[in-house]
Amino acid sequence: MTRHLLTTFMTSKQLDDFDDDDNVESLITSNRARRDISMRAALPRDKTLSDTVKDMLRDAQKSEAQVDVFNPTFKGKLFEHNWLLDSLGDFYFNHMIADILSQVKGGKEANVYCCSAHPQLGPELLAAKVYRPRMFRNLKNDAAYRAGGAIKGEDGKELLKRREMRAVQKRSKVGLEMLHNSWLQNEYGTLQKLHAAGARVPKTYGISSNAILMDYLGEQAMAAGNLTSVTLEPKEAQRLFDQVVHNIRVMLSEEIVHGDLSAYNILYWEGEFLIIDFPQATNPWKNPHAREFFDRDVTRVCEYFAQYGVQADPRHLAESLWRKALGARGNEIQELNRGADLGGADR
Repeated sequence: MTRHLLTTFMTSKQLDDFDDDDNVESLITSNRARRDISMRAALPRDKTLSDTVKDMLRDAQKSEAQVDVFNPTFKGKLFEHNWLLDSLGDFYFNHMIADILSQVKGGKEANVYCCSAHPQLGPELLAAKVYRPRMFRNLKNDAAYRAGGAIKGEDGKELLKRREMRAVQKRSKVGLEMLHNSWLQNEYGTLQKLHAAGARVPKTYGISSNAILMDYLGEQAMAAGNLTSVTLEPKEAQRLFDQVVHNIRVMLSEEIVHGDLSAYNILYWEGEFLIIDFPQATNPWKNPHAREFFDRDVTRVCEYFAQYGVQADPRHLAESLWRKALGARGNEIQELNRGADLGGADR
């Protein structure tokens, strides 16, 4: 089958409107180079996308060739359309999604889109989380989240070459792209591990150079909102709190600290919930700041549910969860790691 991914280059003005990162175009170009999909050159200025699709189909009909065109229902603005074709094209041509139906969430870090799944995959709808290039490089305290962790490449394996590590430390264009890939791989690997352990997190179906395909919660006409967008009955709040705490315990037993847990990244739909957003997740044995992040996660959860009368002491709960999952030695390792981290900073 002849495969064409229709794409256009963004103008400088469009790039500024969409994202103030001057490396967006270079990132997209490098992503394309890594693909095993034939690309079409930029569209002539006097032709629209639909005109070009018609021309391709007409040419294919003449030559009796079969052309597979990724032309999703959701368009967005011209530059967003181009971004989506580039970020989600792999999922379409690999028979994972059949269409992009709508945008369900937009933000500075990532956009989430509702996609119809390919029939062979199983679910009817999937969520595609597409990351903005600036997301990972502008993450607050990114060095603190990365402390003690490995920098991962596109294949999910740790980068070990000195040249690669220097690029990351200098935050060069290449180094920033490596960081982007590492944060992306960290979220994908964390979701896979937690879902296998039975945690209430989205199941993942695939990863591209700039997106993760995962479970969708809600209906096509309305995606699940986060906890801040719903009002709970007291009994439901208590039930949900107990389940969220159980999932925090599961995470910790799998040596994972979310690092940014709050009501904003817990989705809720008709009694069901999913914990989302794991790019900054850390290992409690390796990251010297993990206990600080963990205490903050537990405190935020307790503070949210307190408005419904759920009573919990966040300090006591955090200490109890930490000791049950990691034992008393968990605190000792944290102190040793923190001391080593401070010593390295002094040097």
